[in-house]
Amino acid sequence: MGDLESMAGNLHIYAGVAVWECGDRLTKAEEIMRIHAKRMIQYNHDNGLRNILPHLQLALKLMGSAEDAFMTFCGISEDDFFQQEWHRKGGKTSKLIGHTTRLYLAIMRGDMALGERIYEMGKMYHKGGILFIGSIMRAFLGGLVAFATARYHGDNEKEMIRVAEESISTIKIWAKHSYWNFANKLFLLEAEYWFLNGNEQLALRKFDDSIAAAAKHRFKNEEGLAAQRAAIFHLQYSRKQEASSYLKHAKDCYEQWGATGLVEQIDAAMSEILEGLD
Repeated sequence: MGDLESMAGNLHIYAGVAVWECGDRLTKAEEIMRIHAKRMIQYNHDNGLRNILPHLQLALKLMGSAEDAFMTFCGISEDDFFQQEWHRKGGKTSKLIGHTTRLYLAIMRGDMALGERIYEMGKMYHKGGILFIGSIMRAFLGGLVAFATARYHGDNEKEMIRVAEESISTIKIWAKHSYWNFANKLFLLEAEYWFLNGNEQLALRKFDDSIAAAAKHRFKNEEGLAAQRAAIFHLQYSRKQEASSYLKHAKDCYEQWGATGLVEQIDAAMSEILEGLD
């Protein structure tokens, strides 16, 4: 069998990259993760299964599936699984993965209020963790949530601005090391920065830069996310026609990605906007 521990570690890195990083078809990632989940059961590798199921569940939800991967492979619901996980001693990696996948889904669905709650819940698992792709994604996702939350000028505005600016600093370092992988993320965070600070011209330029960089580097998922955030930016200024155009762009990206669940959500949002234009 080889080194199962090493295999399990590499497996959850693959799963994270396959679902939220590379922008490849979700159906392909879902099929491969399902095979590996079965293998983890065959090998009686509980930690390996715990590490891959949150990614599989994320893929299913993005695809619009009603299947609960935790029920399929563990016989318990997703909520029950995570209740057990939060109270289980050890297992920091699986806790981080569970937190990050839920945070990612909330952001892709545009639910920043839920994203803020998930981000706050996950803070206890962020300190002292090993560095892997999920750590970078948490910095990026945390920044998006922080900028969106800061715009409401709540009691935690100063803390959210600190988190957001720290996120830009982190991703800027990574963009220097790998422009291909991180430029679009940096541009999107910078767009949100200028959005927060009321500079419409620079915000729009950075949104378009993020969309262009993601398209050039074939990150269809993040191209769609940037277009979706740009639509929200335009709605803030009551530019419904422009918002509708960016939502259509996001929809096209999500269709290519295989995220049927997000496509249906955007269809509903576009219908509401178009009704307002009549």
